[in-house]
Amino acid sequence: MTDSADDDEDEFAEAMDGLHAVDETEEDAHIGHHIDLMKMCTIDCATKKRIIPNGDPVAIDNECFYGYVMLMVRTPDADRKKDDPNVKLGETPARISKYFKDKKRRFEFQFQIKLKRIPQGPTFLGCELEHPIKVGTITKGLVNILLAMVRRINPGFHHSWGQDERVSLADMEAGNFEKTHLSFPLEASMDRIVISKPGETPPKLGYELFESNESVKRRRKTGFGAVQWNLEDTYTMCLWSQYADWIKWKSMNVPGVSPFLMSRVTGKQPIYLCVYEIDGCTPAEYRKNRPGHLRKNLMIFNRLEFSNSDHTSGGLADSVVPGRSKRSTLTASEHSFGDTESLGSDMETRSRVTVT
Repeated sequence: MTDSADDDEDEFAEAMDGLHAVDETEEDAHIGHHIDLMKMCTIDCATKKRIIPNGDPVAIDNECFYGYVMLMVRTPDADRKKDDPNVKLGETPARISKYFKDKKRRFEFQFQIKLKRIPQGPTFLGCELEHPIKVGTITKGLVNILLAMVRRINPGFHHSWGQDERVSLADMEAGNFEKTHLSFPLEASMDRIVISKPGETPPKLGYELFESNESVKRRRKTGFGAVQWNLEDTYTMCLWSQYADWIKWKSMNVPGVSPFLMSRVTGKQPIYLCVYEIDGCTPAEYRKNRPGHLRKNLMIFNRLEFSNSDHTSGGLADSVVPGRSKRSTLTASEHSFGDTESLGSDMETRSRVTVT
């Protein structure tokens, strides 16, 4: 690495000083935030620290990259035409609420990183569960509609329903299995990627990121290899969606499908967002063979746990968040729910799956 690159790295590291996940009490950490954000809990699995959305950027550091993450989440006030005098927000939460007002997205997660090493294998952004799920006919039909829609948008999309009873204990211990997950090539899945050369000022997190339409289309078409990763540049990326509401813990705005609780598919377990590389496989080999994402072959660089006090239990939140109910294990029935006919839920008759 050149001297100038070392200087840039030093400046980047200095800027990270003092940025850390909150460790105050539950009440103190949410001062100035919308009260509904207390329902949502995000934890950095590496540090076991809680990250409060709509606040300052939080430092992340692992064997592959270091930098910041900033989680922005739509709060109910963003959907009101007039300001609620009873809602008192701090400067940053108020600005982020205004940011969402003219957008459909329910969240936007922004990352700003520099690499410590260049990935050699295909790199993915994954959404996974700790435990396998069992779903009934109606629920599985609903999920398959969602998966088909995702696949149309992301050609490199991969998913697995997870291990079943046929997986032996020996295979489990050896990592010869896949967890229940959805994953996408990192280069294609990010909604924006901005590359800042040494000496250039990277975009400020918490604001709109700009990338040309031509660049976005090229990335999504190319997938692996669309970004020339190196150790000198700063990469500022964001991921957003209008389909998942973390506060309500619902899937929303899916064409032809009424909003439904994510726990109708996942059960009461938390959801994990992770960045990982498949070891021992080049991008070209992956394109040709499409191997499974076996745990033994995954190099996981960053993992965030998402939970909701109204709809999930277990995970790190039970030990990290003060006052959260302590439940050490989930029963099999809590990993997923049956078909909607057997549930008094918001997915009953009015929410039957329809395709238009």
